[in-house]
Amino acid sequence: MSNPNASQLIVEITHINSEIVRFREITPDFRWIDVKFFAYSGVGNPKDVLAAVIANPWYNDDYASPSGALPEPSRGLHGPFRLDHITVGSFDKSSARKCRETVRTWAGQLGPLPKELTVKYDSFVAHVLEGASAVFRLTDLDDTARHPWGGQLGVLGFHEFVVISPKSKTIALLVASDD
Repeated sequence: MSNPNASQLIVEITHINSEIVRFREITPDFRWIDVKFFAYSGVGNPKDVLAAVIANPWYNDDYASPSGALPEPSRGLHGPFRLDHITVGSFDKSSARKCRETVRTWAGQLGPLPKELTVKYDSFVAHVLEGASAVFRLTDLDDTARHPWGGQLGVLGFHEFVVISPKSKTIALLVASDD
């Protein structure tokens, strides 16, 4: 399946690494915060960077299967959505503050968490947002964008932010959800 954003690329990105905070390491909870870090080069505005993220093989992640050392195509899926329904227009401009607030609200929706976990995810998110000049949030796509088993992922929410830090020429793709 071809990606409608691929022809617009003037920015190249390279996956650096991925990190995850699993709530079940501390509590009996199936929520997690997954972050993929990229370096970027080339010339373009933040929307060009977004297009490069969407077109990157690492974005093609269903978040239901364990991620390996190399990207594994997930049949055109991204989280609960069909990849061909996600475009640059699917993202709204956001901010580091809104990202932090969204993750805190999502994390606390079932009641207070152990302090150790709160400190862990809060410092992790703060690290991701460090140096951000542009933050974009994937909008809540409608049901036509969901794939057949998409409702099994993100029962408590699927929150995605793309964080662009031009000073360090890095991008972070932050997803907070559950499985």
